[in-house]
Amino acid sequence: MMKKLFLLLAFLILCACSDKDVAGISTVETENAFLIRVVHENSMPASNVVARVRSADFVRNVVDDSTETSFFKEYKTDSLGCIRMDSLDVDTAMIEIIDKGEGVVRKIAARDVQEGDSVQFVLEKTGSLHGKVYLPEGVDFAWIQVYGTDRLVKTDSRGFYEMDSLAPYDEYGLQIIIGDTVVQQSAEVKIGGKTSSNVYAFEPDSVKVLDFEMGKAEFVLEEFDLRATGYLMVTDTSVVTVPAISDDASDAVEHAGAGREGKALHWKSSAGFGVWSIFGIWICTEKSPCDLTELDSVVYYVRGTGHYSFAFEALGKTNVEGKTLTDDTLDVANEWKRVCVKPSDFIGPDSSWGNFGWDAVKKTVTTISILAYDEAEIWIDDITLYGIKPSEFAAK
Repeated sequence: MMKKLFLLLAFLILCACSDKDVAGISTVETENAFLIRVVHENSMPASNVVARVRSADFVRNVVDDSTETSFFKEYKTDSLGCIRMDSLDVDTAMIEIIDKGEGVVRKIAARDVQEGDSVQFVLEKTGSLHGKVYLPEGVDFAWIQVYGTDRLVKTDSRGFYEMDSLAPYDEYGLQIIIGDTVVQQSAEVKIGGKTSSNVYAFEPDSVKVLDFEMGKAEFVLEEFDLRATGYLMVTDTSVVTVPAISDDASDAVEHAGAGREGKALHWKSSAGFGVWSIFGIWICTEKSPCDLTELDSVVYYVRGTGHYSFAFEALGKTNVEGKTLTDDTLDVANEWKRVCVKPSDFIGPDSSWGNFGWDAVKKTVTTISILAYDEAEIWIDDITLYGIKPSEFAAK
């Protein structure tokens, strides 16, 4: 520790006494010079790297893409990795250095420059920021600006964005422009990491957990890097399904038919009394189950023939395993119907086949299951939870 401190002091003395030009200014020592030494992670000097200094409240203009600001200076480190500042024309500035996949960002106060402080900045592997801005109806994109830098990105039409080559920093200030609304928030970028930062100002209070439009039986929430594949299983070897049981039920995804656009899940089941086939999909993990206490309703579309149930289940060794379900019988295979299930519609606890009731399961839901009994043929599509925000699915 003492050795590192001695080396730092020695280099700062060298910086102060250097007679090389830095940003066109002689660095012969004078009073109250603010000295910055920039080094790589191996402590070697970062020579001839560019440092850009802007007012800490500057953001790049989204109208004309202007980077002009009332205060901007550019410095270049000398052979010892040193920069000297004699003054700072704003109360607080942001200094940003990016060089060959490494970088550093720091705030500098005018008071520190006036007092002639000395600091060392270490270049570390850059990271990135990505996420989703929830867009309200009628807004096709949003802008993300980073305070104190010229960083500016535009989301795609779904609200997703990505910003690369950001120096690690614990509190970037972000300004997000969503239509006529301006949102302020902060984000941390870790060394070499890919950090998620979502903007929830217009987060909806519903989540479509399944729509099958990609031709797969998957639950996907890209903004939380969540993806789960549905499966087909049976409770007894005597049960026959078409397609066959599989850990990936994507073979059961086909054109919805019967006048409905897009794709849907379809399977046939032949089962005796007391056994059944199941389409199931994990929407939350065993370690981080979903609390669906605020659920208003579940809406889905279904057609077919035979007896089936819609169920929420709590699965996993660390949970009290059980389910809550509703029963329905289909008798029209060529006509879709919209089904709306409220918590009060779930069958009360009766202990049959693990039915513990809504109140016992609602705080620890892991799985949605569709159970097909006896001779049944089921098409199902567009399962949406109302009263539940997407962020409820983020790992706690």
